[in-house]
Amino acid sequence: MNRFDYAIIHFLNAFAHRSLTFDALIVLIEESNFLKGGIALSLFWWAWFRYDKPPSTKREFLLFAFVSSSFALLLGRAFALWIPFRERPLRNPQYNFQIPYTVTGSVHSWNSAPSDHAVLFFCLATALWMVSWRLGILAACHAFFLVCLPRIYVGYHYPTDIVAGALLGIGAAFLCRFTWLRKITTQPALRWLEKHPASFYAFAFGWTFEVAELFESLLTFQGFFRRTLGAVLRLHL
Repeated sequence: MNRFDYAIIHFLNAFAHRSLTFDALIVLIEESNFLKGGIALSLFWWAWFRYDKPPSTKREFLLFAFVSSSFALLLGRAFALWIPFRERPLRNPQYNFQIPYTVTGSVHSWNSAPSDHAVLFFCLATALWMVSWRLGILAACHAFFLVCLPRIYVGYHYPTDIVAGALLGIGAAFLCRFTWLRKITTQPALRWLEKHPASFYAFAFGWTFEVAELFESLLTFQGFFRRTLGAVLRLHL
């Protein structure tokens, strides 16, 4: 337990169980993929079509954000496996956490640090800031107030989980400042867009749909295959 995490969690948790309506609203925000991924990706696509004229540097920033955010998410999961396991606040007896109304507690059992949500949304917000500082500030406010803060309130993350994830996401987005890396990463996609726009946008729709719903479909398939493989192994052992 550290003072930074304890002070913020203790302050926010003092509001829990005061109002069913307020708790339910925060939980609704936290569980709504539309309010999280839907809004972030709407900002992304607005910027994509707003800056569709040559030179295509701004589009390069946006394309790179998807590559770098995916890399950052994988890196974050690797860190989570490497660093000591950290139980989530709502399951940590040291915090005497008062679970807000309507919270089911059905959250992944993996390491709480770093926050995948913070990695993803702050990476996208940083990329949008490089395209338009106004859009970036709006995206950063969305990432903090609608994505990360509710997850602290409901006990899914510590503040330092959010800080670590945000720094990882921002750092991944800033890799685009290496022009050679950005060009290598994005030029094939831009040539694909120029020659075969239909297939490019079909793929882009599928990818951004997964991001908007926070990879829920992929996680569902992952769980299905893990359970199926486990059942097959048990039958043959």
